[in-house]
Amino acid sequence: MKNCFLTGLLLLVLSCTFGQPASPDLHYKFYKGTSVLQDRIFYLFTLLERVPGLPQLMNKDSTLIALRNTYTQRVAHPVSSGDLTASLQFSGSTINEVSGAFLTLLQQHPKEMERLLSEMRGSGLFQLYAGKTDAAFLSLAWKDAADGVNYILNAYTNGKGLRYPVIDSATYYVLSPAYRTMVQRVMEQAAEKQPDLFFQPSLQVALGLLELNRRDEAVRYEPLSGTNEEAYKQIKKTDWNKYPYTAMLILGASPVAKETISETGKSRCRTGAELYRKGMAPFIIVSGGHVRPVGTQYSEAVEMKKYLVNELKIPASAVMVDPYARHTTTNVRNAVRIVWQSGIPANKRMMCVSDVMHIAYVNSPMFTQRCTTELGYMPAADIKQADLYFLSFLPDLRSLQVNVFDPLDP
Repeated sequence: MKNCFLTGLLLLVLSCTFGQPASPDLHYKFYKGTSVLQDRIFYLFTLLERVPGLPQLMNKDSTLIALRNTYTQRVAHPVSSGDLTASLQFSGSTINEVSGAFLTLLQQHPKEMERLLSEMRGSGLFQLYAGKTDAAFLSLAWKDAADGVNYILNAYTNGKGLRYPVIDSATYYVLSPAYRTMVQRVMEQAAEKQPDLFFQPSLQVALGLLELNRRDEAVRYEPLSGTNEEAYKQIKKTDWNKYPYTAMLILGASPVAKETISETGKSRCRTGAELYRKGMAPFIIVSGGHVRPVGTQYSEAVEMKKYLVNELKIPASAVMVDPYARHTTTNVRNAVRIVWQSGIPANKRMMCVSDVMHIAYVNSPMFTQRCTTELGYMPAADIKQADLYFLSFLPDLRSLQVNVFDPLDP
């Protein structure tokens, strides 16, 4: 009953707290924490650790101090049977307690907290909530981060809750005694770091589980500005008025065996190369990560670029890679991110190229529903299909929103 009252009170206060929505900053400089994985998946936690004055503020709040002590104790003395990491997950009541503590900090220390909010809004990583009040904006971002930690702990300790278990699961058999021993060691290492902030014990174990299972796909090509450096330089010289579209997204297709690139992927590249030579767009974005076969060392996008450049003789400076996407939804989302981050005009239409059936799917209500369910928004606006093999759309900047429920491609 008490938790229900607190939840209702918190929601009432959030709805009455006013703030100004802000656009993401194209020239935003990201903070760097001690873990690239953390920065990619849990940037809120990096900000809480790195923005000057924030750690000190949190360590003066009685609620956050108590939670820090509780979780530090739990990681140092895990249960001897059952679910090792269950006690490290953030319960609904804990999430509400932290939201309430953040609200208090907003009210009592507006200057220091404004710095945090400015960083969050400028990054674009919380763009889905850009129109919310400051209090609601921070509360929603915190809840996402907490739920994301819970997702990893549950998935890589118990093998439960994964959205796509076939391609995203743990490398090891999670119910084996040997794996349990490895998880215990991850927890010991987290305890040895002597956490300073309430979220760090759980966060360190979650990141440790990803590293234990070699699920570091999210950071293998960082920074993308370096991976795509040649094309990024060419962007600055481009006259956009010469082209109907700013960029051409070619959707990836996973190999089914040991080949580095599938025949379907090659076919899509050939279609894209033909359209590129017709002057439809000055840049190609190939999209696809390390997906199939499970554990593959090959990224679809990297191999597609090799095929475009080496076999189809497309200039390397015209091809950018998104080496992370694991689904059609994130193919589109990640391409929009590259458009924004590279300086390609985000207010102009871009293309999406694939085979006939795939394009029909992207232009269907089914795809819109899947995006809404899995991402919370549709990354492509005003879709128009001009041909059997390609369609065009306007980028939606909500695509910048980090997705903590896809830690292999957040």
